[in-house]
Amino acid sequence: MKYIMKRICFLILLCSVVAYSYAEQETSVTRQAFAASNQEYKKPLHYIGLGAKLGYSQFNMKVTGDGNQKWNIPGGANAGLEFRYKLEKNAFRFTVGLDATYAGNSFRGNITDSRQLYLPTQEMTFHYNINDIREMEHVLEVGLPIMVGANFKGFYAQAGVRLGLPVWNKYKLTSNIETTITDVRAIEDYTNMPNHYLTTYSKDNNGKMDLSMLNPQVAIELGTSLDRWMQKKIENFEPGYKPTFAELLHYEVALYANIGVLDYHQSPKGEFYSYTEGQIPEIASVQTITADKERATKTMVPWNVGVRFNVYYELFEAPKAPKKKRQHRDRPDAVIEEEPEPVIEEVVYKGDTVQKGDTIRLDNLYFDTDKTIILPNSMWVVEDLATWLNENPSIKITLVGHTDNVGTARYNKRLSQGRVNSVKAELVKRGVGADRVHTIGKGLTEPIADNSTAEGRAKNRRVEIIIDEK
Repeated sequence: MKYIMKRICFLILLCSVVAYSYAEQETSVTRQAFAASNQEYKKPLHYIGLGAKLGYSQFNMKVTGDGNQKWNIPGGANAGLEFRYKLEKNAFRFTVGLDATYAGNSFRGNITDSRQLYLPTQEMTFHYNINDIREMEHVLEVGLPIMVGANFKGFYAQAGVRLGLPVWNKYKLTSNIETTITDVRAIEDYTNMPNHYLTTYSKDNNGKMDLSMLNPQVAIELGTSLDRWMQKKIENFEPGYKPTFAELLHYEVALYANIGVLDYHQSPKGEFYSYTEGQIPEIASVQTITADKERATKTMVPWNVGVRFNVYYELFEAPKAPKKKRQHRDRPDAVIEEEPEPVIEEVVYKGDTVQKGDTIRLDNLYFDTDKTIILPNSMWVVEDLATWLNENPSIKITLVGHTDNVGTARYNKRLSQGRVNSVKAELVKRGVGADRVHTIGKGLTEPIADNSTAEGRAKNRRVEIIIDEK
């Protein structure tokens, strides 16, 4: 186990050094998307993910005795799975999760005990050697780890608390018992005499340990990003690109340590072994060493260390299309869409130049961004149109609204319909009969220029007149 842990630590250190060398490379897909759109992402990044861990655990408990005992605690395996949420903002990181963790532990030892037997004709001492004591302990916990930390040049460090709730536990104990007799009249001890109860026999037991309801631990994690090697790269991140599931995955490897701070078991209440009643004493049963009030101390502190691997899914936020803006000279507080400066020229629908079916574009009619409000410097277009309609009462028209392709089709259709409705309302205010003006919003369906350029989008945002009757 020590050999494996040393190799794992070396690999993680190597990954950290290489990650440090490439630390300037951005791995967040959201930040890359905003950068491709010439924007800066300033909000926190959010991730959800899964983590798997494997390591070594031990229930650190001192076992006392009278000098005739030898104990060691080899420990056991530690493994678990965790669902985790991660938040990052600049160098700061915060994680909270819900894990299921298995922790194993083992005790090994030997005990020697003696009992005097007084008979009317002789005095003997029975010696009990409880050898090859092996106790395996298994605990399954549900835990809530909460940690804060920092990212720095390709690796990270974080610390916090983990609150563990044991939901299942079990121990299994095996032992071999050898009995010898010392008789003051004999030259040597008696052993291996079945007719005198001198045999080697085993005593096994299993059951549950008496554990505390809560296991608070200090949690520490030191790791590095593996995105340099494992993340699927996006070669050409064009504005509007939608990343795939695989491209939003991020990877980390880390060393972890969870160290208990409180007693994990209730106060010992029983005895490790007990004798039968009768003339010749025998060991009747053995139980978990953690419950032995004569040998186990009152404190059993669990701890575990190991390596973990995390996979995160980035909650991607797509950048919104940038809105090019200017301020109108007649209304400084009005932010409007990028449009060419108004060109005031003779309006083509004056006089008898129009025919039924003609389509006329109102080039100088502007609205507030994403609104249906006509801007003040465009109102002269509406007044000119109203004057012409009042001078020609037989003419009926249809106002047709168009937009560029920024936004959804449904949204743009609603916007274009609202804008031509606003123009109609202004015409009606100026004496034009409502039955002479029809409206229709076509949204982004009929562009007349390339929407990939600002100039093309400006041309596509327009209101047109169709002459229905003359």
